[in-house]
Amino acid sequence: MGGGGSYYDRDVKDGYDRGASGYSDQAAEKMSRTSADPGLLAKDRKIVCKAKAPVVYAFDVTGSMGNLPKIIFDKMPLIAGQIAECGYLRDPEISLAAIGDILSDRAPIQIADFSPIRKLDDWLQRIWLEGNGGGQSQESYEYTAYFYARCCELPEAETPFLLITGDEGFRETLYGGDLSRHFGGTRENAEAVDVFTELRRKFKGNVFLIRRKYSGADDAKIQDQWEKLLGKDYVVPLGSDQAIADVTLGVFALMTGTRTLDSYLEDLKTKRAVPQTDERVAEVRASLARVATLKPMASSPSPPTGSSRTGPWMRDIPGVLFSPSARRAMDISG
Repeated sequence: MGGGGSYYDRDVKDGYDRGASGYSDQAAEKMSRTSADPGLLAKDRKIVCKAKAPVVYAFDVTGSMGNLPKIIFDKMPLIAGQIAECGYLRDPEISLAAIGDILSDRAPIQIADFSPIRKLDDWLQRIWLEGNGGGQSQESYEYTAYFYARCCELPEAETPFLLITGDEGFRETLYGGDLSRHFGGTRENAEAVDVFTELRRKFKGNVFLIRRKYSGADDAKIQDQWEKLLGKDYVVPLGSDQAIADVTLGVFALMTGTRTLDSYLEDLKTKRAVPQTDERVAEVRASLARVATLKPMASSPSPPTGSSRTGPWMRDIPGVLFSPSARRAMDISG
């Protein structure tokens, strides 16, 4: 209970010795590529997922993220095992994505196909932790968002999620030349607000940033930018890196309505091979406090097939910034 068990091809319990680095020797070995895997580059690709619960799990792999990408590797069996054992998602498949910086990195957009959760190691080992970034308090989250908004199809999705883990801001404009270079074809400039509007519609409002605190002077500015884009309740603070699995699973559990906040926190103590400490439970409660105020997906009807209107998950996000074109597309006045 609580590791990977029969749900994952690697059984690692939450509580094994990771050493001072915070991650295991296995994570260091398996995520040690020194160049990009061409099969993960986004150019001229489209991906399709026919699962009922497609999940995009995108994480920043630039230098400011420290050891968190390797910690995510260590935590993946726990995430997979708890999804299956606790029923947080039904019929899930996950597409992993690694986010860098298009201005400085050789592989700033790495996209894995959707995969059954027990087979995610096959994709994790193909991700290059390039570890650079532009040093400008911005990474290319918006370009990864563009791929999933316009190059990904989810024809059977009922409870889709897109989770980004990162610490920096995004650029407001995506330029056509950069889009063509990374995605192929001839592409026009796009605004990040429009891309994320499309993305939220495709994922039925379930687009979250799990935000690691930025160590530079722009932390408050970055927080404000994301809150204006997604809404305050969709920007989830990550206290410690080791809590990443607990916070991730909590978003699934709360937004599918399979758990309340209190019952999910009880899972941390009763559904794990190594029960979480009171300190960790308190930390996770604080991270998920705003998410717990949102309506679970089960209570939000889907828009009619072919409708140009959004569901309530799009119109009821206080403070979210919609561009004029996005408002017209959604038939939102004012």
